[in-house]
Amino acid sequence: MLSLNCPELDVYHAECDELLSTFDYTHFTESFSALIHHTKEHFANEERIMKELNFQGYFEHFEEHQKILGEMSQFLAMAMQGNTLFAKNYIKNGVADRLDLHIRNIDSQLALFIKSKS
Repeated sequence: MLSLNCPELDVYHAECDELLSTFDYTHFTESFSALIHHTKEHFANEERIMKELNFQGYFEHFEEHQKILGEMSQFLAMAMQGNTLFAKNYIKNGVADRLDLHIRNIDSQLALFIKSKS
């Protein structure tokens, strides 16, 4: 995933990239749950930073987090009901692009703001 040269964000992005590159399809729901847990933790960290620094774009950024988590949770729920086809396709072909787009369009603004406060 894209590096923003902002350690507060990049460490989580690298961990997410590692989770995706080592995703265990034989234990699909467990691996997907771990990815969601990591993403929630990552987003909570970003939201904490935004609040601490009084980031103007907090609400829009928070809404984007909710959309991504909702999307991920929906695919996990489908997989847990036995319909893994779409969820596996989402992991293989969708989620990395979705998160990369978030980093490029949303997190990049936060990274610039964090750097301006350093």
